Amino acid sequence: MRQIYKITIIALFLFSFSIYSQTQEAIIYFKDGDSIEGFAALKFNKIKFKVAPEDKADTWDAEFVKKITFIGFDMTRTFEYIIISSGSKPTLVETIVKGEVTLYKKLGSDYNNLFTNPFDEQPLTYYNPGSNLNRNSQMQPQVFNMKELPELYYVKKENDKYPTCLNCGILNAWRKNTSKYFTDCDFIVKKLKGDKWLFENLKDIVEFYNDICFEK
Repeated sequence: MRQIYKITIIALFLFSFSIYSQTQEAIIYFKDGDSIEGFAALKFNKIKFKVAPEDKADTWDAEFVKKITFIGFDMTRTFEYIIISSGSKPTLVETIVKGEVTLYKKLGSDYNNLFTNPFDEQPLTYYNPGSNLNRNSQMQPQVFNMKELPELYYVKKENDKYPTCLNCGILNAWRKNTSKYFTDCDFIVKKLKGDKWLFENLKDIVEFYNDICFEK
């Protein structure tokens, strides 16, 4: 019994350390097909990566990197660079569902890209570009917790040039946008119109389309 208790304590300690450490075990995937295992963190749409914990981290972006997968405690999370709209630069987003229709999650708003270690719950300080400024004033930093930032969800079919945001805008007409995007699946449309699926079911909706509605 004492041995089991000791093992449990060690496991909880390692899990806690992985959550709040500055870097997390990860695999980085390059555009040329190569991949490297190491430790990484995300910040301001860039990737801080190092092979060993004691190494100095290098900074990577969409020029060379395709995606990165964080390996956590019985879970993985993948972030990849995609182009949100015409004329925009590649943005680092989390891949929630991969398939004929892929579901992405973008943290932050359309005018900023704020990223930190996805397992790190520590607050992040950044300059709010929406602040009221005049010629003689300076932009004041505001501290935001990652949980307070909006989560924008995008869907993209393999033949789509750009992804479609389902909950962007002030009104957040996600139900209308989702019904319009999946108009070729009557079951999904009926479920949405009947309020049978909620916003929290976006992952289920996309998975249902990929498994049932999509004609391969």
